[in-house]
Amino acid sequence: MLDFYPRKTPEGQIVKVDSGFGHSGPGHSWLGTLSAADEAQRWLVNTPLLQFDHPKIRLLATRLTALKATPREKAVACFLHLRSIPFGCIADSTGTSALAVMRAGKGDCHSKSTLMIALLRSLGIPARMRFVTMKPDFLHGIIDTGGQPIEHAYTEVLLDDDWQSVDSYVVDVRLAVAAKARLTMEKRSLGYGMHRDGAISWDGSTSSFGQFTANDPASMPLHDWGAFDDPYQFYSSVAYVRDRLNWSSRFKWMVGARVVNRKVNQLRDNPRKPFNT
Repeated sequence: MLDFYPRKTPEGQIVKVDSGFGHSGPGHSWLGTLSAADEAQRWLVNTPLLQFDHPKIRLLATRLTALKATPREKAVACFLHLRSIPFGCIADSTGTSALAVMRAGKGDCHSKSTLMIALLRSLGIPARMRFVTMKPDFLHGIIDTGGQPIEHAYTEVLLDDDWQSVDSYVVDVRLAVAAKARLTMEKRSLGYGMHRDGAISWDGSTSSFGQFTANDPASMPLHDWGAFDDPYQFYSSVAYVRDRLNWSSRFKWMVGARVVNRKVNQLRDNPRKPFNT
């Protein structure tokens, strides 16, 4: 039983969930498999990181979707807002709340996904965060991971009884275009947080990924950890990643986050100019 903190329904009732996704083995599918209508309620609960009952979260969701009629239109409106937020690493994205992402005005895959799911759930749209392990290649050029794989998060949204997977909001458009230009120039398929053929749009009718593509099997995730409410639940419950998240690795990431932010800012400004050392 996973119960790291009380999770609540939209009505404020505390629920306990026996999550088959929260184990350290692979999930059923990297695209997700949940289909039962009653189980959709499982992915509408609140958490201390999502905070979707906060007035600022609800106000933003209402403002973004005021002229949107269907859940699909509302989901796409949330996507467009998240994509407009500049990509930027937050040192402790595993514990960054949706409100903190709004205040920071930037985010990475963990933190942007946290805000995305908070907005969707505040609108009554079931959403969840799926974690996969990626090859370090997609971060080529902006950080040296020492060859270690990287955990990546993206959003799954339930629309018309179908789970749509999307991460093409993680990299903002300006950075995505610059990254694709640099990859083309270097004759590489992966790097700078993008796949050269990665998507930068989403219409809510099919899955959309920017960091990998099924047309390039070498870019696909190495491992699927399943679906979770937020990064805290994932890093608290999966022993493999929890054991690696020690003080030494956290300090290295704090330093690495500054390096990443400096390099992506330079890349946005001039994709053809070598990075300053």
